[in-house]
Amino acid sequence: MKSIATLLLLSLFIKPVYSQTPVIDTLKKQLLSNSLHDTERVLLLSDLAAIIAFVKPDSALIYSQEGVRLAQKIGFIKGEMHCKGSMGSAMWIAGEYSEANKLLLQTLKYAKSIDDSYWQVSIYRDLSANNRDEGNYQEAVNYSYKATELVKSDKSLIADSNVLALCYLETGAAYEEMYKLDSALYYLHRVNLSEDANAGYTGFKFLMIGRTYTKMGDAIIALRYYKSSIDALAGTNNYKDAATVYNDIAKLYKKGKADSCIYYAKKGFDIAKKGSFKKGVYETSLLLSEMYEKKDPNQSLRYLKIAIAAKDSMFNMHKTTQFLSTQFNEQLRQQELQQRIEQSKLQYKNRLNIYILLGSLFILLIVAGGLWRRNIYRKKSFILLQKQKQEIDNQKQKVETTLEELKSTQSQLIQSEKMASLGELTAGIAHEIQNPLNFVNNFSDVNKELIQELNAERRKPKAERDEQLENEILNDLEENEEKINHHGKRADAIVKGMLQHSRKSSGQKEPTDINALADEYLRLSYHGLRAKDKNFDVTIETDFDNSIGKINLVPQDIGRVLLNLFNNAFYAVSKRQEAEGKVYGSRVSVRTKKFDNHITITVSDNGNGIPQKILDKIFQPFFTTKPTGEGTGLGLSLSYDIVKAHGGEIKVESKEGEGSEFVIQLAA
Repeated sequence: MKSIATLLLLSLFIKPVYSQTPVIDTLKKQLLSNSLHDTERVLLLSDLAAIIAFVKPDSALIYSQEGVRLAQKIGFIKGEMHCKGSMGSAMWIAGEYSEANKLLLQTLKYAKSIDDSYWQVSIYRDLSANNRDEGNYQEAVNYSYKATELVKSDKSLIADSNVLALCYLETGAAYEEMYKLDSALYYLHRVNLSEDANAGYTGFKFLMIGRTYTKMGDAIIALRYYKSSIDALAGTNNYKDAATVYNDIAKLYKKGKADSCIYYAKKGFDIAKKGSFKKGVYETSLLLSEMYEKKDPNQSLRYLKIAIAAKDSMFNMHKTTQFLSTQFNEQLRQQELQQRIEQSKLQYKNRLNIYILLGSLFILLIVAGGLWRRNIYRKKSFILLQKQKQEIDNQKQKVETTLEELKSTQSQLIQSEKMASLGELTAGIAHEIQNPLNFVNNFSDVNKELIQELNAERRKPKAERDEQLENEILNDLEENEEKINHHGKRADAIVKGMLQHSRKSSGQKEPTDINALADEYLRLSYHGLRAKDKNFDVTIETDFDNSIGKINLVPQDIGRVLLNLFNNAFYAVSKRQEAEGKVYGSRVSVRTKKFDNHITITVSDNGNGIPQKILDKIFQPFFTTKPTGEGTGLGLSLSYDIVKAHGGEIKVESKEGEGSEFVIQLAA
């Protein structure tokens, strides 16, 4: 007979182990022993529920419920909480996520109260998995982190490498669902399980790596890991993960290989159905319905009905538990009722045959009537469909005409936006060139005066000429000529640079100094606004990260994006300056920053800000907050499309009355 201590230890470690038939059979035989104490029976029920959950979650619920009732009857609190933990795990696998979360949190509270670290880590992993499957990915990551921190802080836990590996496994799985693929692979590849670890965990690890590569677009590597997962899961009864693997493989063949997709989806469907894995049944049947839609409408409808039924039942825990409780009580009384069942079996069989005969006749009449009505209905439907088709054709023609008109209008507005940007850019260029030209003109005038002074000195008699003065004038002339040459080249560089940026974009990426690009367009935008409003005054702050170097992008396109953001920032602070006057300190800042695999460009201002109710609309085409005639609403929309075309993203944060901040993120 097992001791209570041994059973408690077993109940802590049995839950994560994927089901194996010999272990289940052994526990069932022990459960039938009449010599067991009630406390031992409670723990056996908990162990059996935990280990059978991946095979038959419904059966696992039966055993865990019976364990809870027995534990409550004898006042065995720890056993009751173990059974509730097993029940929570079974509900997670069955797709009853809300109820599973409640039970697992209740169990976690008790495990903390008795300071049981092993148990807490196990519950944290179950909570992470449950929240991941439910779609609460950030919560899943948080629970996996808590499990990892607890393992690292406990010497007895960190000594077992498998315990930490399973925490990494849950973290990687959660990041995979969040599309943080690099983080997912980082944690999944850190899952180093020992040789004696259960093959089910290895199968789940390969499944998650395969899903990650699928999202990365590498189907070949993904398929390799999926098949490794199938091989690992073959020695287990883990229906949940096995069904998921086949469903994921089916999705890989969804485009172009319909027969292969259907083949693997059916295998996943059969496994999910066998294990009462509701989420798996729902996902595979939905995929099969889609694949059969054109190939076999009847099959498509059949699987669609199965998917709807699975979805409807997925969260109906109250009816499920009531049914399972009744079923379990019937199983306990099975031996007592066996003789009575055998005696009534023949009578029941005779009645059943009569009912089947009557039912068959009734069904035959219904089918005959249904076929007759269906024939009439089909004729009416055909006439109705012909009318609807004619109406649809008319509507389609109207829509196409309207679409052509909208495209024409859109082209005109885009051209208007480009001309407005060209005007602002031209003003900035003019101001930039004016500065070096002023230097050239000023030094030219000075040289004229020096030449006149030199000629006057040389016309004097030789005895009266001051050679030192002549030399000084010549030196001054040489220095001034160098300055004229320097500023002339500066103006030439500005013109060449502007010609290059005004040239039509080839769409080809090239190594570009993003700091120089941002600084150049910042100055152009500022001088463009100054050309319109001489009273405009603003403090410009720049913070460029010199470690960025050059990155591959289309400089003309990104330049247009930066010009739009700078123009909007200066416009915002100028409008606030008009309203508040000189007491308001207008400020526009530009920052660049390099991270591991991307760089950011941040443009912020302390203007009037953007109202929260329209913040989600600012990237929509033709939406503008400017008065009529001052903007087309295409600047930010075009900027958004350009950044997306570069594989980046653009975000905005704003607080009305305080300012706005736009952040561009590009690959480094």
